[in-house]
Amino acid sequence: MMRPSSARMRGAGVILAAASVVAGCGGAEQAPKRDDVFYLHGGGVIDGNRSYESYFPKLDHEKTLNVPRLVGVGVLEGDVRFARPIDWSVRDADYTAEKRFISYQSPRQFIFSILERVDPPTDTWSEVEKRYEVETRDLGGKIYASRQPIGTANSQGRAYLIRSSVRGKPEPFHSYATEILVRNDKRVLLVQIVHKGEIDAIADEVNAAVSSLILY
Repeated sequence: MMRPSSARMRGAGVILAAASVVAGCGGAEQAPKRDDVFYLHGGGVIDGNRSYESYFPKLDHEKTLNVPRLVGVGVLEGDVRFARPIDWSVRDADYTAEKRFISYQSPRQFIFSILERVDPPTDTWSEVEKRYEVETRDLGGKIYASRQPIGTANSQGRAYLIRSSVRGKPEPFHSYATEILVRNDKRVLLVQIVHKGEIDAIADEVNAAVSSLILY
């Protein structure tokens, strides 16, 4: 079933295609120093004993014209690794079994979340897609674009553009989110990008993060 946090994290977003892969492996106990990276967990530097992230320097990537410096992190207790912009901060997270998720806030005014799904990994793409689409419609979402294939560092994905409505006066407010089903032979995840509407400035960094995803 869909994670409980799905509905509250919907918003404006974009359909995003995979960009160049930032791949690698390996880990280290210590994250970069505070003057080099903003790991903002409750206002403090990342704590290796309590953090929802672990640091994987082989996934680091220097900044480019359109993408901030990327730092490699492991999330969902090491089941997922990816390269995220250095200035993203953890907004919310929960590692309860079968409900795990982590959500990041970007200073470019969007939210990037990785959520665990409980679809059997042996299910076909069609079964996973249909289940997700039913759940989305049951929550009141309208699917505007669907099943657009993308790739990550070691997995396959399907991207959707979802519109949801919020009651308001004089008229309801419509918001949008990109949601990407990502899977390998062991697990199925949902990547969610929530954005206010202007997408050009953030497309490259989101593509870099999505395309770097490694599922274990």
